[in-house]
Amino acid sequence: KKSDRLLSVLGLPATIIFKLLDADFVHDEDVQGLTPMELSSATGLTLKESAEVVRLSAASSIEQPVTILQMLKEQCEVPYIATFCEALDSLLGGGIPLRAITEIYGTPGIGKTQILQACVSVQLPSSVGGVGGEALFIDTEGSFTAGRLKDMATDAIQHAQTIGGKNVDTSDFTDISILKGIHYFRCLNYIEIVAVIKHLPSLLKSNPKMHLIVIDSIAFHFRHDFPNVKARAGLLCHMTQELIQLATKFNLAVIVTNQMTTKIECEGSSELVAALGETWGHCPTLRLALHWSGETRVATLTKAPHRRNSSVNYQVQ
Repeated sequence: KKSDRLLSVLGLPATIIFKLLDADFVHDEDVQGLTPMELSSATGLTLKESAEVVRLSAASSIEQPVTILQMLKEQCEVPYIATFCEALDSLLGGGIPLRAITEIYGTPGIGKTQILQACVSVQLPSSVGGVGGEALFIDTEGSFTAGRLKDMATDAIQHAQTIGGKNVDTSDFTDISILKGIHYFRCLNYIEIVAVIKHLPSLLKSNPKMHLIVIDSIAFHFRHDFPNVKARAGLLCHMTQELIQLATKFNLAVIVTNQMTTKIECEGSSELVAALGETWGHCPTLRLALHWSGETRVATLTKAPHRRNSSVNYQVQ
């Protein structure tokens, strides 16, 4: 792994290596993300020496190119987290994909809380085609309902037993194991959200079974506590870059929910659109819009790199 590479193998002079080791900078990963000035301040190296360390570390961490055939093979092998809704799973190509950020947005009451189902279904054992992972739920609105999870857990256990039949032992997949496999953060402002995301690398290293991160919702604090729209867009883009890097490195899925806002057209007409603006719309890997058509719930895939944009009717269980 890149994080295991010693700085001492970069060909740096011994005097620089000694200063790095003395300041507890041992591996490549220890200097990644630091500016020369930050590294100089932490180690006592000159700015020129620090810049050389950062340059060599970055150059040595560049991976070898892959062929298009390898890319296609890897895409086919990416597992999915089932939503337990056949129509949604079909629309998404199998479910919520790992190594991607999926945004789900819609009006209140449309069924965005079905993301709780993903926190349960990510734990389906690999013996029945599941991921066998755990989930982290970042709650920004205070809308998390633990009681609802018990019913979902019971349904998931029955589902696993049905798929496995008599030949597959799913006895370890229980109500208790499911509830223990969901970790929870309550964030009261956008600063706490940023702090949690900064903490994720160490959290994921200590919890290798974590294969799902949910942020419900990404918009809540950023809309109300962040009046500078340009600065907000920049911070959101930076956050999603960090999340997609973690999703790829740790083989996990990221789900973010978003709110709706009214967009006023030039002619005076209006329409409901996803909040946070057009810049944010480029950040998620997939975008899933949930809306009503009369009394029918409709899910529309509005952005997906490997799927055609389309719609399906669905029901909330």
